[in-house]
Amino acid sequence: MSVQLHRTAIVFLHIAVVALSGCAAGSLASEGAASGAKSGAVGGAIAGAVGSIFWGGNVVQNMAASAVVGAATGAAIGGASGSAADKKIEAKRNMSEADSALLNKLGQDNFEAAVELAHCKHKTAIGKARTAFGTAPDRERERYALGIEAIANEEMGDAAAAQKVYPLLAARYADGNGSVERAHADALAGVLKVQQIREQHGLKPTCG
Repeated sequence: MSVQLHRTAIVFLHIAVVALSGCAAGSLASEGAASGAKSGAVGGAIAGAVGSIFWGGNVVQNMAASAVVGAATGAAIGGASGSAADKKIEAKRNMSEADSALLNKLGQDNFEAAVELAHCKHKTAIGKARTAFGTAPDRERERYALGIEAIANEEMGDAAAAQKVYPLLAARYADGNGSVERAHADALAGVLKVQQIREQHGLKPTCG
């Protein structure tokens, strides 16, 4: 891991701590932030790992960066749900710093799709990925959204739905060497990565 990435990780871990400590102990917001941080951490790790397949880069670095961003963002998202009764304590402020890294690269809908995939909410993940695809500003985010959709379909066992995604995904590889076969192989690799990361975070690796 580079010095810069290590420093970035420290900053985001500090943000995550601030996001969690900013809620009163025992409050609905603090409970929501705690569960949100756990959800965000595994979702962020999966977002980074999937990203390493579909937009390249070092998988370990992507996972490390996304995990800390995910923890900070997850705390803010979780805190927002709990603080509906606590007057929505500073959720937006807590999220603003975390947005600068992985969230900026993927976009909010793609990141949320990865979090839903992490928790076996395949249909919700697909819905968010399709929203991300429809609003994507470039082919890179389109490629990522299609990748999430393909992985979710493959893990659900809906090969027919996945097959409809592969031609679209194949046309969006940055190196111009995409094919249906490559897209299929990458999606299957993504399923394995997702399941490994779930297990690493103390969750059941497979769904159902």
